[in-house]
Amino acid sequence: MNRSKENEETQVQEKKEQYPLNETWSQDAQDELEDFIEQQGIYIRQ
Repeated sequence: MNRSKENEETQVQEKKEQYPLNETWSQDAQDELEDFIEQQGIYIRQ
């Protein structure tokens, strides 16, 4: 394996460790985005 490939795999592994995903990651991200949008004064129809 060449050095850049090893470096790339190391970076991917570090990101996974830094931001572990659970089963609800997509809903959590959507909730955070909706909260941010509402903080900007924009309300989304539900």
